[in-house]
Amino acid sequence: MMATLMRTRHPDIDFNIMFYPQYQNDEGQVVCHPGSVFEGIVKIKVSAPMPVYHIKLVFKASERVNYDAMGWEKSKVNDDRLFAVRTILWGLPSSLNVPMNEWPILEIGDYSFPFVCQMPVINFPPTFQHHLIATAFQMIVSVNKAGETTPILSKPAPVYFQPIVETIPVKSHHAFVEESRLMNHITAKISVPRLAYSILDKNQYIPVTIHFHHPDFPSSNTHSTEEQQHFSISQLRIYIKRYYSINYKTFSRNEATMIAHYDHPKPPSVCPSTVTMKLDLSDLQLSELPATLTYSPRLKIEYKLVVTAKIRHGPIHVKKKLLDVPITFGTLPAGTRAPRQLEPYSAIVENRSSLQSKPQFLRPEPTRSSQGEDEFLPVYDSEGIPPAYNPNEVAGHDERFISPVSSTNSLQIQIAS
Repeated sequence: MMATLMRTRHPDIDFNIMFYPQYQNDEGQVVCHPGSVFEGIVKIKVSAPMPVYHIKLVFKASERVNYDAMGWEKSKVNDDRLFAVRTILWGLPSSLNVPMNEWPILEIGDYSFPFVCQMPVINFPPTFQHHLIATAFQMIVSVNKAGETTPILSKPAPVYFQPIVETIPVKSHHAFVEESRLMNHITAKISVPRLAYSILDKNQYIPVTIHFHHPDFPSSNTHSTEEQQHFSISQLRIYIKRYYSINYKTFSRNEATMIAHYDHPKPPSVCPSTVTMKLDLSDLQLSELPATLTYSPRLKIEYKLVVTAKIRHGPIHVKKKLLDVPITFGTLPAGTRAPRQLEPYSAIVENRSSLQSKPQFLRPEPTRSSQGEDEFLPVYDSEGIPPAYNPNEVAGHDERFISPVSSTNSLQIQIAS
């Protein structure tokens, strides 16, 4: 089923921005990433003839900060935009100056315009929503209609951008092992298979093994009865903490949130002993587990894996941190490397106007409908004058539909600065 977003109703025109299901995730979000292509259809229903200069589809992204909350006045220079590109779906090219009384007439009927968009191999910041900073990627249809002081705009259709973040560059890896003194006479040896996971791996968990032993005895003898010692732990917990670091000029804010935890139901009381705990991550949503982000100058997202124990000394409980180590959440499977040409957007500040640093609208190849009709409304090059379309020319069928096709054609339509 295609994802559909409709505009606020206008008396004479309605829009549908539709995306194909293969570009949606399990939450129904339309997802793109560096170098990816996504496709859809813009459907327009016209209930009254109207002179229109053109209909365009705009894809834009911005990284906005809450200036009021940060105590800063909004800069006169617009530094929030990441990019803005457009393609003309119908009407006159932007470079053509035509009197309003000569604008083409958009007749009554139902129209369909396929679109194909390709992302550059640039790691933009991910789609993100916070009361201090927000990154949004949106598609909007704009209609320049005669007699209207401002363009008729569709409701923004959100696109979820997911950066490419390496998880583990190579599949072969060694377990992470660290020892920590629990008491004077007891040491905790903690083992974690790896410290990097993919946010796209469903039903995953982090296994943590803790071996309690006497530091003066070798591990080969730790199970002899004469070495057993009793100790009291009231809580043994593993958890993941997420850290947001937001920076803008002299403003700085750090936030830490525990996003997942697991308490052992029956902590050990005898040394030597070994316990294995599993921290389940399957219930976390993408909004709770964004990928590790270190390349944005305004926002950093980092994680730590922590193991703690509460040791009982009579009526007193003392909390001891046994492990506190950074953990990475990437977007690639283990053993997969990022493309060599991948660049963070912060590295192209001086070259943001180049074509390689912006998405491009590609020209869909038109195909005939299932009824064998030859009529269609193509997406055309904005440098040429588009043809006029009359829905009444096709007898008995008002709707013009073009099936989306392969996105391999790399013709650029038009890029907005």
